[in-house]
Amino acid sequence: MNPTINNFNGFTINIFQDEEGDWIAHLVEMPSVSAFADTPQKALNELMLAWEGVKESYRKHGEDIPHIIITYPTSL
Repeated sequence: MNPTINNFNGFTINIFQDEEGDWIAHLVEMPSVSAFADTPQKALNELMLAWEGVKESYRKHGEDIPHIIITYPTSL
């Protein structure tokens, strides 16, 4: 599994190592969507699985899946 930013609907991903040595990955705009593992890549993989579960819950309840719209400035 090799997650990319496209797997996370535009949300910002933060990955850091905690004081116990675990790697934590979470969506900055939705901090309750998080995962941890013993390597950064595994934490990211687990985050992707967690995000897929969250999206499935939104679908199940007939709600729109949140996403971030990225816009780029046009020439002036």
